[in-house]
Amino acid sequence: MAETNFVQPKENKDSTLVQSKESDLEEQPQQAVQAKENKDSTLVQSKESDLEEQPQQSEDSTTEPSSEFTRKDLAKLVASLVVVALTIVFSVLVFTPKHPKFKVRSVAVENLDYTTSPKPSFNMRFAAKMTVKNPNFGYFRYGVTNVSFAYRGIQVGEVLIPKARVRAVSTRKMNAAINLNSNNVRNDTNLESDIRSGTLTLTVQSNMKGKVYLMPSGKRSKVNGRKRTAALNCTLTVNLPEKLVQDIHCS
Repeated sequence: MAETNFVQPKENKDSTLVQSKESDLEEQPQQAVQAKENKDSTLVQSKESDLEEQPQQSEDSTTEPSSEFTRKDLAKLVASLVVVALTIVFSVLVFTPKHPKFKVRSVAVENLDYTTSPKPSFNMRFAAKMTVKNPNFGYFRYGVTNVSFAYRGIQVGEVLIPKARVRAVSTRKMNAAINLNSNNVRNDTNLESDIRSGTLTLTVQSNMKGKVYLMPSGKRSKVNGRKRTAALNCTLTVNLPEKLVQDIHCS
């Protein structure tokens, strides 16, 4: 009886081990298959995502360089326009001569005589300071210039300005002595009333003709100048009792 009980448990144990091994053998192929399927699905999903991202990357790669190229072109265009504008402005300022300006700056009365009887008359001497301003980037050469002083349109005096040259973008100062008298004023009823009022109004006019040279002239490289005129048009108010010029206005 004891021997029979010992063999039976051993047989039960062996059968249990055989069943567990068989179940393991049956589960292993299923797990392997499932793992392979999961792996394949993961690969498929990753490939699909890669295919979806590739067109976007290609589109970005094509659009970004084009936008950068456009900005560079725009910057170059703006720079070119600025250069052209500066060139035009420089050409206008430098290579287009302007008319110089001729003015009377001050007048000092050196001698003054006047009377109303028996005939109204005056005789005076002025020391005038005049200037010629040349705004050009080349020098201005002018010839002998006549400056005329008039009373009510009648010439009462004149002075000659010798020829000279004004440097580029500079002002030339000159002094002139002028003798004025009323010898040419005849049968003018306004002269007596003006003298009695104590003031005389005189006009000063001149046209200084010359040429502006934008480049240096010489034997080897001679450049013809462009004709320009410096016009003088001033009004003087002479205070007879005080013997001074109290007002100078130039247009």
